[in-house]
Amino acid sequence: MMISENLSLKNNRMKKITSLIPASLFAVLVVLPFSAGLVYAVLYSFGITGVLDHGFTFSHWNTVLTSTAVLRSFLFTIGTAIASIFIASSLALLFVITGTKKQNGISSYFLYLPLTIPPLAAAFFTFQFLSGSGIVSRVFNALHFTNGIDGFPDLVNDSLGFGIVFTHVMLAFPFISVLFQNYYHSEQLHSFKELSSTLGATNLQFNRTILIPALLKKSAAPLLLYFLFVLGSFEIPLLLGRQDPQMISVLINRKLSLFNLEDIPQGYIIAILYTLLVSLLLMMMMKIKKKEHA
Repeated sequence: MMISENLSLKNNRMKKITSLIPASLFAVLVVLPFSAGLVYAVLYSFGITGVLDHGFTFSHWNTVLTSTAVLRSFLFTIGTAIASIFIASSLALLFVITGTKKQNGISSYFLYLPLTIPPLAAAFFTFQFLSGSGIVSRVFNALHFTNGIDGFPDLVNDSLGFGIVFTHVMLAFPFISVLFQNYYHSEQLHSFKELSSTLGATNLQFNRTILIPALLKKSAAPLLLYFLFVLGSFEIPLLLGRQDPQMISVLINRKLSLFNLEDIPQGYIIAILYTLLVSLLLMMMMKIKKKEHA
């Protein structure tokens, strides 16, 4: 009995030690570097450390918080992310509604292919396709729909971010479609469709009251994560965006990489504000996950 008790105690200790390894690695590799970088950014923004460490000052924060360019950048970034996720989700819902069978063979290849394209390559494709000298412009000019480059609308490097949204939708649509398809089958929504049909409900009523709300509720957390991915994207807005307004990632990079030393603390402040925004959204996602498991 004593031997078995000792063995069980040793096994419990080993399990506790093993369970602590992932958390410890996460703390060492992620939490500590991120926390150190955030603390350094805060100290730099207040003039306590860095090249401009002339003593505590709130002037850099005042400059950023009163800057209309920074406000436009945040609004443009959030608006672009919302538009991208909304359009991609709407198209994915339409795709699932019109064909709920899992894609196999060649059809699955064309659906999954965009998932393998890097964002930078997708941005180059959009530029070559939709720019004033791109393929669409040349076709329209050959068909006499437009009069040269000047007659073609600005679809890239435009103030509305059309090229950025188009590229993100192109990348997000396959992912969200696969996500919705998997949830459709795992939640056995086809059984609910048959049951609602038996009770006299139309396909439109089923889609509006059961299918769409169920898929959106189940996919809320992954969609929020993809929203955060679009918020922090860099390559696509760098190539397809314009100087004003800029997406947050591009603005931060510009502030930190230019020769004006006064821009460096401003870049750190914008990064801090962006971190706070992302943290708030992650807290929302955690609440959503808790509600799902409740």
